[in-house]
Amino acid sequence: MIMNSIKSLNQFKDLIDTGYEIEFTLNDKHWLLEPAQDEPDFSPKRELACDNEVKKFNSTDEVLDYQIDNQRLADLLPKMTKVEW
Repeated sequence: MIMNSIKSLNQFKDLIDTGYEIEFTLNDKHWLLEPAQDEPDFSPKRELACDNEVKKFNSTDEVLDYQIDNQRLADLLPKMTKVEW
């Protein structure tokens, strides 16, 4: 599904919790948030990749608290473009 933006923090959190792969552009960089590849299905662990760097998280809250350019990912939702899931 292609969307222009995520409508709310709750929607973003639900997408992460459900295990969607979420692609977006932020600060002219392409990002991919997905379930951890080396974990069993339905694991809460996630990975966020940009360029050749992959950051691993143990929970959705850790994902939302991750900082990009000194701002929490949760606070950057309005700046995300080309969002797909």
